[in-house]
Amino acid sequence: MPPQIPPYIFGLHDNGGESTMLNAGKPGWLTLSLKVTTDGSDFSALAQQGLGIIARLNNDYGSGGTIPNSAQYDTFAQQCANFVAGSKGVKIWIIGNETNLSWERPGNSNGSGGEIITPQLYAQCFAKCRAAIKQVAGHSDDWVIPSPPAPWNNQTAYTGNESGDWVKYFGDILNECIKLNQPPDALALHAYTHGFNASLLTSEQMMGAPFTNRRYHFRVYRDFLSVVPASLKTVPVLITETQAADPDWWQNQNIGWIRAAYKEVNEWNTNTTNQPIQALCLFRWLANPGDSPGWSISNRPALVDDFKAALQNAYQVRMPSQPSSDPAQAAQAAAKQRPWMPINTNAALYKFAQQNNLGYPQTDEFEFTFNNVAYVGAVYNYGIVYVKKGDWGNVKWFKKPEGM
Repeated sequence: MPPQIPPYIFGLHDNGGESTMLNAGKPGWLTLSLKVTTDGSDFSALAQQGLGIIARLNNDYGSGGTIPNSAQYDTFAQQCANFVAGSKGVKIWIIGNETNLSWERPGNSNGSGGEIITPQLYAQCFAKCRAAIKQVAGHSDDWVIPSPPAPWNNQTAYTGNESGDWVKYFGDILNECIKLNQPPDALALHAYTHGFNASLLTSEQMMGAPFTNRRYHFRVYRDFLSVVPASLKTVPVLITETQAADPDWWQNQNIGWIRAAYKEVNEWNTNTTNQPIQALCLFRWLANPGDSPGWSISNRPALVDDFKAALQNAYQVRMPSQPSSDPAQAAQAAAKQRPWMPINTNAALYKFAQQNNLGYPQTDEFEFTFNNVAYVGAVYNYGIVYVKKGDWGNVKWFKKPEGM
């Protein structure tokens, strides 16, 4: 069976705050960060409440590396499969975390040294993990998802990406996975704002050189989605971390940041030409030892109130659709994005034009004055019709001049 999909895009990183969603009647998503050194975990109690469980599988944290040294990829893949086999209530798995970040490399010491996780190396690890998970009984339909890159982080440079561009890194990983015949079942992204300001959720501010083509705030998700290969344009997308980040981080203030974040994603999803986003998980619910003091939500009641206000909206999940072979559907989607000229078929000018075989309107009705008297006119295929405003029974017309 495929993963359980909740009806709403709302979500949290960590469990413990799910009652906020459930009490509002808006079951959404939970992202959980887990080490695969155990034999699995039981999430069935959460899943039975209609929540979508996203499990991020880590080899370790800190110097241990989010994925292990490349010599240990086979072992890690089997550990992931064992964890999946011993777990309940979850069928969505992310392999590692922010692998372009130096602090996530195996063997690093406070962000220095360690094995650089290039797209080629990561894809090798992912391919082994995905294949092993798919072989576990009852999990052939699971979603196995590549690690979301750290946006605005240029610590991982390699041949073909000397600047360390995080968006190119993401695209390169996806293409490498496809080459290995282990395409991702879904995509995971991280997106934040630089500062605690709700207007930054829709900001189009770009970065400075050499990344002037990259967005600086939450809409970095659009940069990531712009490099998704064509074969992955119809897979689900999960934003598993979002928050107000450096320099302000979360504050105990209800300024509508959370409401604006969900509104932005919902509006993106309403455009049927966009690859829809099914989840937006706020980072993070719990205040854990060692975390930045600006990361947690549960100890900031004003943020919880903002989340509750967001939950008053019916922002439902829209799943991606399969590409159509009918160009009429593409034409319809494109037409919906264009401004339409309103036609009032009950208007005097329209009725007159049809009775006199003048064709169809080429302009909307417009007003003009003659001798200080108001008139209404409109251009049709074969003539221009006009009438004194209010004198609707006396419509007149003349042929359009040549060249008009």
